[in-house]
Amino acid sequence: MAKRIFILGGGRFGVHLATRLCEFGCEVVIADDNAERVKDLAADGFHAIEMDANDETALKDSGALTADVTVVAIGENMQASILATLLLKQMQAKNVVARALDLKHAQVLERLGADEVILPIRDMAYRLAERLRDDAEGERHPIAGAYLLAETTLGPKLDGKTYDLAQFREEFDLNPVLLKQADGNRAVIREIKGKITLHAGDGLWLVGTREALGSFESEYGPED
Repeated sequence: MAKRIFILGGGRFGVHLATRLCEFGCEVVIADDNAERVKDLAADGFHAIEMDANDETALKDSGALTADVTVVAIGENMQASILATLLLKQMQAKNVVARALDLKHAQVLERLGADEVILPIRDMAYRLAERLRDDAEGERHPIAGAYLLAETTLGPKLDGKTYDLAQFREEFDLNPVLLKQADGNRAVIREIKGKITLHAGDGLWLVGTREALGSFESEYGPED
């Protein structure tokens, strides 16, 4: 059964989130208090309803409380975001994810009991900082402590070499997760489970410490 996601707020963040969730096959409802915006969302094919997220009765009647996840994606109105989160938690919504505008807003949402609080601008900035810090070409995602998930493009030094997982881990102190290789005019991404034969230009997703990733990219990444 597809997950049912209820999004409060039909701004840019809410719409981007809804678009991607729909691509994943989720059942998505977007609620907004702006009638014209709701009309436009419905015209774009979204299941959109007009609703005041700070109206307790409206929240009950909307189905937000029974959704698998309710996302408070309200934009610049911090007060409305806080009140909506408070009402959802008081009415025992299953799982409340709240978008924060800044750190103070995030702290308030956490104290209200939001199951997860996200700061999109900060999170994107942190990801960029990870990449810029080490002059990395691909994406880097912090996992825990010094460990990262990193995308690396391979240079010529590993071209044609074959490894199994144990050999790769032993030699590089890294865990390969995904491999992206060209197949004609398209790129194929597959999970790494057994032996892999690497080629220059392949994209390799690796998990490891910042130090190990930096050493690997410096030695085996694309040559300048």
